[in-house]
Amino acid sequence: MARIAKVKRKRGIAYKAEVRLKGHPYVSQTFDRLSDAQRWAEDTEKALRSGGYVGDTPLGDLRFTAALDRYLLEISSRKRPNTKAREETSGCRLLEGFRGVTLREITPARVASYRDKRLKDIGPSTIQKELALLSHLYPIARTEWNLDVANPVASIRKPSQPNGRLRFLTRDEARHLLDVCKTSRNPKLHIFVQLLLHTGMRPSEGAGLRWSQIDVDARIVDLTITKTKPRRVPLTVAAVEIILEIMPERCMQDRPVFLPEKISSTIKRRPNLFFRRAFDNAVKKAGIDDFHMHDLRHTAASHLLMSGADLRTLAEILGHSTMQMVQRYTHLLDDHKLKAIDRIEHLGG
Repeated sequence: MARIAKVKRKRGIAYKAEVRLKGHPYVSQTFDRLSDAQRWAEDTEKALRSGGYVGDTPLGDLRFTAALDRYLLEISSRKRPNTKAREETSGCRLLEGFRGVTLREITPARVASYRDKRLKDIGPSTIQKELALLSHLYPIARTEWNLDVANPVASIRKPSQPNGRLRFLTRDEARHLLDVCKTSRNPKLHIFVQLLLHTGMRPSEGAGLRWSQIDVDARIVDLTITKTKPRRVPLTVAAVEIILEIMPERCMQDRPVFLPEKISSTIKRRPNLFFRRAFDNAVKKAGIDDFHMHDLRHTAASHLLMSGADLRTLAEILGHSTMQMVQRYTHLLDDHKLKAIDRIEHLGG
């Protein structure tokens, strides 16, 4: 089936012709004139129905450019806005390395070369995201698009991640930062920062809250749309008190807690950016070195663990899908372990 779609460009409108037939690879091409797009679509569909193929791409294969377009359209478009935007960015980088070749022509050696070249300019985390997208494209092409292709990413070495950074505030630092936040030109910064310290929520989760998600009587925040699986975050009594400070008398449940009604598309995707400048200024004014907004989450997690919370409970509060994610905090228990082991020093004495 052929389809023509308008595409906005800096120099006017173009026309993207797409042809999808069951049992054939998806193909598309963009034209400056509608008549050319219609003619190409008709000829292409006719060729595919008669058992031929388009261009120099053999049956059972597909050019990477067309495969990526289809993946972004059919798979990425269904994901959450942040994930969709990230995959679009990763896709642009992959195009730089694999434009003009087919899926079969992308070999493990070619992918390894791409990995090594990219690692000269970017960190391991970014290249891992790019390789993850490329790796996921192949099973989709094989099982859903009926293409006979093997995943070239499966057999190459993945760049190792550096040890996770863990920076958290002491009690005095936290108190000082909150005092400085009270003087910010953003009147909600102080409450936002304190809420993150008292819940361990991700900055975007906290900044994007709506009143319908908060149950002050049950002391629960219901996070239905999160980075991982949905979860319910408990609130401290102090957190409930600071929420009540800004809760309007007539509370519209669908209204955001922190954000204005009209915001940019960028802040819709990453609500924490609404507080970024004010927070960075407060940290600088407080004289706290090497501290970022996400470290408020590390601070909450670290103090929870040192106060006696077990790892399983910590993982549930933070929304980590695996215990491995909370293992980074275990070194904070060294003093607690020493005190525990001293209780049996009398044995054998």
